[in-house]
Amino acid sequence: TTIVFVGTILAVIYIARKITSTIAATKESLKDRGISLSDRGVSIKTNKRFDMEHYVDATQRGFIKVMDAASFGKRDAVERTSS
Repeated sequence: TTIVFVGTILAVIYIARKITSTIAATKESLKDRGISLSDRGVSIKTNKRFDMEHYVDATQRGFIKVMDAASFGKRDAVERTSS
Protein backbone atom coordinates (compact mmCIF):
# COMPACT_ATOMS: atom_id res chain seq x y z
CA THR A 1 0.00 0.00 0.00
CA THR A 2 2.88 2.35 0.64
CA ILE A 3 4.17 1.83 -2.89
CA VAL A 4 0.76 2.71 -4.33
CA PHE A 5 0.57 5.83 -2.15
CA VAL A 6 4.08 7.00 -3.11
CA GLY A 7 3.39 6.16 -6.76
CA THR A 8 0.22 8.23 -6.71
CA ILE A 9 2.03 11.21 -5.20
CA LEU A 10 4.80 10.97 -7.79
CA ALA A 11 2.23 10.72 -10.60
CA VAL A 12 0.47 13.86 -9.35
CA ILE A 13 3.78 15.73 -9.14
CA TYR A 14 4.74 14.58 -12.65
CA ILE A 15 1.38 15.65 -14.12
CA ALA A 16 1.54 19.02 -12.35
CA ARG A 17 5.02 19.70 -13.74
CA LYS A 18 3.93 18.66 -17.26
CA ILE A 19 0.95 21.02 -17.12
CA THR A 20 3.13 23.87 -15.83
CA SER A 21 5.73 23.36 -18.56
CA THR A 22 3.01 23.18 -21.24
CA ILE A 23 1.48 26.43 -20.00
CA ALA A 24 4.89 28.10 -20.02
CA ALA A 25 5.59 26.88 -23.56
CA THR A 26 2.18 28.11 -24.74
CA LYS A 27 2.72 31.53 -23.16
CA GLU A 28 6.14 31.78 -24.83
CA SER A 29 4.67 30.78 -28.19
CA LEU A 30 1.94 33.40 -27.89
CA LYS A 31 4.50 35.99 -26.80
CA ASP A 32 6.49 35.29 -29.97
CA ARG A 33 3.33 36.07 -31.96
CA GLY A 34 2.78 39.34 -30.08
CA ILE A 35 0.20 38.22 -27.51
CA SER A 36 1.31 38.63 -23.92
CA LEU A 37 -0.59 36.89 -21.11
CA SER A 38 -0.17 37.94 -17.49
CA ASP A 39 -2.12 37.85 -14.26
CA ARG A 40 -3.41 41.35 -15.06
CA GLY A 41 -4.78 40.46 -18.49
CA VAL A 42 -3.87 40.15 -22.15
CA SER A 43 -1.97 42.61 -24.29
CA ILE A 44 -1.64 42.41 -28.05
CA LYS A 45 1.27 44.02 -29.84
CA THR A 46 0.60 45.31 -33.33
CA ASN A 47 2.80 47.11 -35.78
CA LYS A 48 -0.05 49.07 -37.37
CA ARG A 49 -0.70 52.69 -36.55
CA PHE A 50 -3.84 54.50 -37.59
CA ASP A 51 -3.90 58.21 -38.06
CA MET A 52 -7.20 60.10 -38.16
CA GLU A 53 -7.58 59.72 -41.94
CA HIS A 54 -7.17 55.94 -41.87
CA TYR A 55 -9.58 55.69 -38.94
CA VAL A 56 -12.26 57.73 -40.73
CA ASP A 57 -11.79 55.76 -43.96
CA ALA A 58 -12.17 52.44 -42.14
CA THR A 59 -15.26 53.70 -40.33
CA GLN A 60 -16.84 54.89 -43.58
CA ARG A 61 -16.15 51.54 -45.26
CA GLY A 62 -17.84 49.82 -42.34
CA PHE A 63 -20.92 52.02 -42.64
CA ILE A 64 -21.12 51.43 -46.39
CA LYS A 65 -20.92 47.64 -45.87
CA VAL A 66 -23.71 47.84 -43.28
CA MET A 67 -25.89 49.95 -45.56
CA ASP A 68 -25.32 47.57 -48.48
CA ALA A 69 -26.23 44.59 -46.32
CA ALA A 70 -29.36 46.26 -44.91
CA SER A 71 -32.68 45.26 -46.43
CA PHE A 72 -34.84 48.19 -45.33
CA GLY A 73 -36.13 50.36 -48.15
CA LYS A 74 -35.06 48.04 -50.96
CA ARG A 75 -38.53 46.55 -51.58
CA ASP A 76 -40.10 50.01 -51.76
CA ALA A 77 -37.51 51.16 -54.26
CA VAL A 78 -38.15 48.12 -56.48
CA GLU A 79 -41.94 48.61 -56.33
CA ARG A 80 -41.68 52.29 -57.25
CA THR A 81 -39.48 51.67 -60.27
CA SER A 82 -41.66 48.84 -61.61
CA SER A 83 -44.94 50.81 -61.37
